[in-house]
Amino acid sequence: MATPDPRKPLRADHRLIKKLYSSILAGKTEAVPEEFNLISDVFLRYGGSWVRLFHGSPADMSKLKEVIKAAFKKGLLTKHYTWEA
Repeated sequence: MATPDPRKPLRADHRLIKKLYSSILAGKTEAVPEEFNLISDVFLRYGGSWVRLFHGSPADMSKLKEVIKAAFKKGLLTKHYTWEA
């Protein structure tokens, strides 16, 4: 099996998490597949449902956004560093 490419995730939940990373965190984090799995697991334990989310549930979208923001604030996500001259 090929290694997962964070630029083109195969799983729908990973694609959505990646899209939210770019909109919520605006380039502050790197896309790491293991972290996508962590976000997904925490979202499910928090009471979220991927089925409801993909059917358009605004409550589940809010839960997913809260999980991503909390993971960033706790320092669980890989930060994106830029080299400045």
